[in-house]
Amino acid sequence: MGPHRPRKFTRRTSPSCRVWRAAGPATIRAPACVDRPIAAATPAAWNKFRSMPSGAARSFISGARSGSVPDSVRLGLVNKFWGRDRGGVEAVLHAEAGDLAQRGFGVRVLACRPWSSPPRPFPSGIEGRELPAPVVAGMPVAAGFYPALRTLAAQSDLLHFHLPFPLAEAAALALPGHTRWIATLHAEVLDRPRWMTLPQQEITRRFLERAEAIVVSSSSSAQCRALTALQERVHVIPFGFDLRPFLQAGAQRRPKRWPVIAFLGRLVPYKGVDVLLRTAVSLAANVHILGDGRERPALERLTAQLGLGERVRFYGHVPDAELPQRLHEADVLALPSRTPAEAFGVAQVEAMATGLPVVNTTLATGTDWVSLHGLTGLTVAPNDPAALAAALRRLLEDRPFRLACGQRARQRARALFSIERRGAELAALFQDLLAVRRSAA
Repeated sequence: MGPHRPRKFTRRTSPSCRVWRAAGPATIRAPACVDRPIAAATPAAWNKFRSMPSGAARSFISGARSGSVPDSVRLGLVNKFWGRDRGGVEAVLHAEAGDLAQRGFGVRVLACRPWSSPPRPFPSGIEGRELPAPVVAGMPVAAGFYPALRTLAAQSDLLHFHLPFPLAEAAALALPGHTRWIATLHAEVLDRPRWMTLPQQEITRRFLERAEAIVVSSSSSAQCRALTALQERVHVIPFGFDLRPFLQAGAQRRPKRWPVIAFLGRLVPYKGVDVLLRTAVSLAANVHILGDGRERPALERLTAQLGLGERVRFYGHVPDAELPQRLHEADVLALPSRTPAEAFGVAQVEAMATGLPVVNTTLATGTDWVSLHGLTGLTVAPNDPAALAAALRRLLEDRPFRLACGQRARQRARALFSIERRGAELAALFQDLLAVRRSAA
């Protein structure tokens, strides 16, 4: 007899699992909820649920949500890196780990770090392990990762993987067959050579097939190719962050000065910073580059070639404590990403919470859902300096429009992208899965 294929049952998503859209210039509303399958259940659990009266069934699903999470619930979080300066995925991981620990989960983190990077401390209440590793094509390859993952699996009631992470996906498939997990898919791997892409796609397919639930940050991300056959397991839960420092900075009055366009992110090719620099030639504004990366030397040379001189300032990596103030010094954020590798754009959320309108690009991902065209900023085609210049010029020159977009951006960030909202949704999802497992025991 072949392996048992678990059956699914459905529940209604709670409001913040739905994709919210701005209904007008000053309002943000959620559409009616939809049914989504949530978890894998054994036949015994399914029959028990199906035979319950409706009220008892609701209690069966949501009973664990009332009150705090028992200390015995052990959560293992897996990601390629832990260091906050590595990118947006790590920002999501930091916020998630801290919030779930505060909710009573016993949180352990397994991640890697480049050989050249020092170990990073883990906050109080979070146990963590960073494995030193070489980095190949942007992904760590640690020789001792599988034993570490096997140990984490034995110590955890739930495993939550953040993807893409090819090493972890392959290692997880070697775990015992009864092991199940949850996955948050941040983006598909798109910029790899064909000889790497095809095997990785097969590993990801098999990994996601064994996932009890798959979390994405937007409805656009839910439609990616890797999830085509798995829609019944997909849950849309927008990423969330501690926005309090940004909201506080945004409440301050901005001084009158020469206009400033900010870019925030890693300096890598898909971010399109070179497009922003070429655009800046025709704009009466300074450009602040907040972030670092392997493209910085080339971008500094391009700045000199374009004659931008003192108008462009490279800040390098900005510590978390300084970031709200750096964003507050700007008038608009530019996110000129050029490929779907930009699946969400964490920088947008931080800028929006500070009260900045955003100019982003159409990428068939969640990027132009985070900040909405005409409401919280403007959206243009990627790799189009003329369109980017026109959008930035409009926001810089039309002060009432810029301020209105900034105000709506703050409202949207507070309503959709707080860690409190995401943490509550993740905790509810995890407890649903645990309830199903307990019923089958």
